[in-house]
Amino acid sequence: MPFETLCPEIVDALRAKGITEPTDPQRDAIPKISAGKNVLVVAPTGIGKTESAMLPIFDSIFRNNDGQGIRCIYITPLRALNRDMLRRMEEMGSKLGITVGVRHGDTPQAERQRQSRSPPQILITTPETMQVMFTGKNLREHLKKVKWVVIDEIHELAGNERGAQLAVALERLTLLAGEFQRVGLSATVGNLREVQDYLSGIGREVILCKHDSFRDFSIKVECPVPKEDNAELMDKLQSDPDILAVMIRARELIDSVTSTLFFVNTRETAEWLASRYHMWDESYPIGVHHGSLSKENRMETEDAFKAQELKGLICTSSLELGIDIGSADLVIQYNSPRQVARMTQRAGRAGHRIGGKIRAEILATAPDEVLEGMVVARRCEAKIMEYTAGRPNPLSVLANQLVAMTMAGGIEPDKAFTLVKRSYPFRDLTRKDFDDTVEQLKSIKLLLDYEGVLRRSRKGMNYFYENISMIPDEKTYLVRDIGSRAVIGTLDESFVATLEGDLALFIAKGRTWRVVEQREDELLVEEARTVGNVPAWEGSDIPVPFEVAMEVGRLRRIRNFDKYPGDAEAVKRAKDYLDEQTEKWTVPTDDTVTIEIGDRLAIINCCFGSRVNETLSKIISALITARIGESIGISTDAYRIILELPRNIDRRVIRDTFLSIKPGTVEALSRLTIQNSSHLKWRFMNIAKKFGIIEKGADRRYINYSKLFDLHRDTPAFNDAVSMVLWEDLDMQNTELVVKMIAEKKIRIVEQNVSHIGLEGITRSKELMQPARADHAILAAMKKRLDDEVLYATCLSCKNQRRVRVGDAPKKFVCPQCGGYMVALLKGYERDSMKDFGKPGRDQQAVNTDKRIVKNANLVNSYGGLSAIVLAGRGIGPEVAARILMKMHVGEDDLLRDIMAAEVNYAKTKRFWD
Repeated sequence: MPFETLCPEIVDALRAKGITEPTDPQRDAIPKISAGKNVLVVAPTGIGKTESAMLPIFDSIFRNNDGQGIRCIYITPLRALNRDMLRRMEEMGSKLGITVGVRHGDTPQAERQRQSRSPPQILITTPETMQVMFTGKNLREHLKKVKWVVIDEIHELAGNERGAQLAVALERLTLLAGEFQRVGLSATVGNLREVQDYLSGIGREVILCKHDSFRDFSIKVECPVPKEDNAELMDKLQSDPDILAVMIRARELIDSVTSTLFFVNTRETAEWLASRYHMWDESYPIGVHHGSLSKENRMETEDAFKAQELKGLICTSSLELGIDIGSADLVIQYNSPRQVARMTQRAGRAGHRIGGKIRAEILATAPDEVLEGMVVARRCEAKIMEYTAGRPNPLSVLANQLVAMTMAGGIEPDKAFTLVKRSYPFRDLTRKDFDDTVEQLKSIKLLLDYEGVLRRSRKGMNYFYENISMIPDEKTYLVRDIGSRAVIGTLDESFVATLEGDLALFIAKGRTWRVVEQREDELLVEEARTVGNVPAWEGSDIPVPFEVAMEVGRLRRIRNFDKYPGDAEAVKRAKDYLDEQTEKWTVPTDDTVTIEIGDRLAIINCCFGSRVNETLSKIISALITARIGESIGISTDAYRIILELPRNIDRRVIRDTFLSIKPGTVEALSRLTIQNSSHLKWRFMNIAKKFGIIEKGADRRYINYSKLFDLHRDTPAFNDAVSMVLWEDLDMQNTELVVKMIAEKKIRIVEQNVSHIGLEGITRSKELMQPARADHAILAAMKKRLDDEVLYATCLSCKNQRRVRVGDAPKKFVCPQCGGYMVALLKGYERDSMKDFGKPGRDQQAVNTDKRIVKNANLVNSYGGLSAIVLAGRGIGPEVAARILMKMHVGEDDLLRDIMAAEVNYAKTKRFWD
């Protein structure tokens, strides 16, 4: 028995806490760690992983106590340290006379100085603070005594830049302390070999201790149904019926247990739901927790939940990991969690104790979300995790670590190269990439070269302290509508940096916006009916893996719903969705792609997941643009690629372009298509900071980002940005697989008109938290009102005016008197403005009025009768009408909704213009 191998003092301390039997992971790992082996412990949350690592370390320190000095470094990736874990370690340490300390970004200076003089034997820290510890003379001496490094939640680090930085830091630690014992802890690992290799580095063995014991899953998918008697509450909360149904069902579930964690996928959704619950019932004990809240606010919420002052906590990924929030009875997930590992982490927060059953409910109403939720739930129960490999050779991390190495004195390039290559992320680093990175750092004076030894510069020292973390240190900017002054949202600094000239367009909340003015902390914008860039910011929607999307496609094809954990309504919603498709169209599945052509619109339905569809969309749009000589707009989700076309083009162009992508060409085509993309520029801005090209705090308004981007082409920084886009934003491997399956006829291509499933990606708003949309009856009433409006068809050539009822407007307007095509549709009060139209010598106001009339006539010439119904709207002038008419609409109701929105906006802001 492992506990019997521990010293009696530890066994007594455990017995005092009621712990007499080890869990399976403890029984397996403790002897191996006691024997000095490097170990990776993978086991569900809540069954004593921390103790399996730390008990043998406490035992060894206690038995061989030889004075002060850091013996063990416990590294956690969490920004908010697990206070419960810290308390347990401190309790055990105090019983054994072993000192335990914490050091992170918020540790007071006095405490840091005390640790420098007299360090704890066990130090809990973060990957970033580990970097700083190499710089202090005293701390470097203390690090020489390290015998163990424990990395908690290691899966959070193994595949990203933070983890690559830590991997190099561990190799640097071996230069001071010699070889030490490595222990990794994780609850969810889809790629065990990758994480083992990450922990070991090159030339070491890591033993795996993997256990699934004690944790039984119960994850169900429910589809709440809206009820007719909820109309009053729906109006009060300004909520969509489906979302209100979810809120009501969630409240029933929360009230049925003691404590519930209610996970959502975005911070905006968390805030929206929390505010609506409090609008519904101000005293309802529910809180909100996400990464944008202050540390104090989060801790206060965590304590209130733990003390059961709150029955529910609406949260994002900020509570996925091991933050101490006590024991939740239930986890609710709103909409699909997108990924199996994410759902497993979230569900693992329920029944967070040995023997506790994991109970989780996924609440979803939209058919795509229901099907995806069922697939994720099944894969969770089957323990099928996604495989994600870390990006090899992140050069921004190499640059960061090269400067970091010089902080404690000089280092020879050969020695630095050998050290870096011993870490797993840099195992394949070439000497050329290493030397090029060194040269780039020397060129901007971050490194100095004295007789073949790399040394720090003053600029390099400043860079080091400003770039300790590899997490992008992003300033955010408010985005404000210049008309209503309403806040639309926020954008990250790096994305704002790409909004120059013609690229000053972006998509937010499902609409395209044009930047009117950039201020110090905010952007003033106006709506634009043209194609914009989709912002990439932290917290953007979680990508759906290829494997999950393909299984959704398979479920669409086979319809074996009895194998999936969905309630009767979820199954009905999915069946109805598919049955409606099969009545008229082919169903896109895992082995069928449908290409659907509409009016200036093409939808490619393909169940390939977020990143594969993003990759295909970039290639296809670039190839079509080259073919027709005009730009096209693209948007994607996990199940479709939507192309907004400048004009109607032959459907064969879409099909032939898709089929022209041959196996073996995906990466080359992807590299070509991203070379000048705003997405690559966005990534480059982040990497430029981590390379020291852009200094922290530099005022972006005085930086020519386009010139900077062009200036650094083919440098290590630029190449690293390309690598990051290809590896993290796109998916070369699975896209290549898809292209190969199409070439081998394992996936068929079907052409058809725009279908029910295709439209789901357009009609379903990206911003889920919108008020209820106007129903058809309301829109029909508005249409009748607009049809009865009277406008005056006014010829700009001969100034002839005639009365036109909107409902009787012709498709094309021509002046009956002179045959002119420049005809404006004016409201009654605008008729008199034609008397002096075009006359010279008038004031600026009159000139502006003429411009508005000309723009009106241009719209009428371009859009004919359609322009009449838009211009008839209250408060809608030619500027607003142009934005509405330029937008792609799915049917008349869609157009009428935009007219209604413009009328509502006019009513809200009318007082500012009167």
